[in-house]
Amino acid sequence: MRADRVRKSVGAENTFDRDLSTLEEASAELQPIIDKVWGYCDQTQVRGRTVTLKVKFQQVTRSRSSLEPIESRLELANAVLALLTPLFPMLKGVRLLGVSLSRLNNEAQCEEAQLAFSLRV
Repeated sequence: MRADRVRKSVGAENTFDRDLSTLEEASAELQPIIDKVWGYCDQTQVRGRTVTLKVKFQQVTRSRSSLEPIESRLELANAVLALLTPLFPMLKGVRLLGVSLSRLNNEAQCEEAQLAFSLRV
């Protein structure tokens, strides 16, 4: 793993000791995960355009992209909850929840740097 590589996404997840069976439980458990992801974004000024929700007992991932970067924790939380809500009620309980943000604004910087590099043949 290279320490100087450009980060392509930021995410966090949590595995639970018990099954979460309601939307309310899952939503409450997502809040610290969202806090962790947004804390990194806030600290580094990184923003992303694709929000991904990971829900496991049966593997489920849902993503939604926007044209503009996510600019606040509230915007991130709303996007995550919009992905979570249609999944309930579930047949099985949830054992793992995760949130990631990708298509980060630092990827554009990397692409610009790569475009500026020219090869001579």
